[in-house]
Amino acid sequence: MAVIREGKVSIEMGEGVFYNPRMEMNRDLNVACLTCLPDVTTYVDAMAASGIRGIRVKKEVPREIDVTVNDWDAGAYELLKRNAEANGVTVNATNRGANTLLSSTQYDFVDIDPFGTPSPYIDAVCRSAKRFMGVTATDTAPLCGAHLRSGMRKYGAFPVKTEYYPEIGLRVLMGKVVREQAKYDRAVRPLLCHSTEHYVRLYLAVDHGVVPADRMLDQIGFILDCAKCHYRETIPGLAVQAPDRCPNCGGKARLAGPLWLGPLKDNGFVSQVLHVINTGEFGRKERAARLLELILGEIDVPTFYDHHRVCQDLKATPTTIEVLLETLRGAGYQASRTHFSGIGFRTDAPVNIVKSIVLALSPRS
Repeated sequence: MAVIREGKVSIEMGEGVFYNPRMEMNRDLNVACLTCLPDVTTYVDAMAASGIRGIRVKKEVPREIDVTVNDWDAGAYELLKRNAEANGVTVNATNRGANTLLSSTQYDFVDIDPFGTPSPYIDAVCRSAKRFMGVTATDTAPLCGAHLRSGMRKYGAFPVKTEYYPEIGLRVLMGKVVREQAKYDRAVRPLLCHSTEHYVRLYLAVDHGVVPADRMLDQIGFILDCAKCHYRETIPGLAVQAPDRCPNCGGKARLAGPLWLGPLKDNGFVSQVLHVINTGEFGRKERAARLLELILGEIDVPTFYDHHRVCQDLKATPTTIEVLLETLRGAGYQASRTHFSGIGFRTDAPVNIVKSIVLALSPRS
């Protein structure tokens, strides 16, 4: 059987047991995040497969954590036990369905990284997670509006496909978690959320009580989007009235949601994780650091603009994003890059101001 090396562990890969080498940075960040959460003393990877995620947490986080690695598949269960033993770590290995396990036991940190949608497991995750949760989704097409009906069935939301679709997907997933958590008079706070390649990943803190749950729900709502003029408007609330025409240009407006309208990160936490990445030994160190630096620099404004799309619609020649950002800031607005797209930018400037600045900086031929 093949043996792979990742982080400080060597993992045997069994026939039919899934392993994705493209998720190494995801697991690097997972180790770094757990390192920055001293309140975590119990951790579960509810869908462990080879066990690599949980075994890396046990081996690489520099304090004692009681780690459970679980998989419903009998072959994966035997494999993850062998992998833990081969790496000299002691874990709690279980062979149960993820929902069954999470419905019967609570952990400080609950981690799910399914192949596809996490939707069928989110309720159980919310009941099991005492302090923190990590949720991965790889079904980006339903989340981002490419498979509209599938997204509606799985996430109870209307995920409009826009040029900022990765952010729509992340906010739809976050909105799903928020609504499930509210049932139990609990709230979640984003610590670090990102969309990378084919997946979305959420690191969330759990707060208990009716008051934080109500405050959390206040940040659920909809995004009104105009594909014609790029006008966007956030509309808080679960029961909303929205125009079917764009207030800016009169074009047909689209409504995405319900989804999360609030912040997607805690800068203090992200800074700690970045320090761990920069000072540690990680296989995807440079890439992870670059991602975290971009996230740190992002302003907390829902949705971003695609610079090239705006220029295309205006028949303008793009300048560099840095020049555009400096000009927006000079005009008194917030502006930043975004980790969602190399050609995306965030700003609190009204869309017509954005267009006038883009035109002023981009002489037409």
